Amino acid sequence: MSGTPGTPTRGIAGGKFWAGAAAAALVTALSALVATVILRVFDLMPLSPNWLPETTVAVRFAILGFIGALIAAGLLYVLLLTTPGGDSFFGWIVGLVTLAMAVVPFAYDAVMGDRIATSLVHLAIGLPILGLLPGVADRAAVWK
Repeated sequence: MSGTPGTPTRGIAGGKFWAGAAAAALVTALSALVATVILRVFDLMPLSPNWLPETTVAVRFAILGFIGALIAAGLLYVLLLTTPGGDSFFGWIVGLVTLAMAVVPFAYDAVMGDRIATSLVHLAIGLPILGLLPGVADRAAVWK
């Protein structure tokens, strides 16, 4: 039972967590960038949002990946502080969002190859988030 004298409770070393989250966001951005470049080599054009028109598609996806990873880190941080088994809920939430984002491009009115490319870039963003952030949380855990 949590809160009982002598029973350790889990906390988070905030600085360590957010440093790890920033590193995970950088890896996610690089993953999106590399995936987009590889797909462009094969003449596939992932469909990207129209904001930041002065940047390439690869840079747009890298920025989206970086921001998405930081938002996911915020979600994980809140879940760990407020819910029992927050890391399990995080895994399910990110897994389902990643799955949805991998399927959404197939609803677009575009060439099938470009829809597949977009789906692959979305996976290149979601999978590092799902794989790295729980490890960051585990390594930033402190027991009181």
